[in-house]
Amino acid sequence: MLSLLLCLNFGCTGCYGAVETTLHCEGHGVDENPGAMVKIACPWCGINNEVVFTPDGTIHGVNRARTYKRIPEPSHN
Repeated sequence: MLSLLLCLNFGCTGCYGAVETTLHCEGHGVDENPGAMVKIACPWCGINNEVVFTPDGTIHGVNRARTYKRIPEPSHN
């Protein structure tokens, strides 16, 4: 089983502040995986960022994570 320790640095999609985080990835096929995505909350503004990266630590994209809101049920009046 392979274990990776990655340090990811990126800019927040909400406040554009610098975010640095460390990820510990382990399991079978970690080195063969073409990419992964993780949600990371900005410590400054709290916006969730989706970071797409590869096992070598290269960041391929940072997007604002979608927030799903409940749709109200229609009234039967």
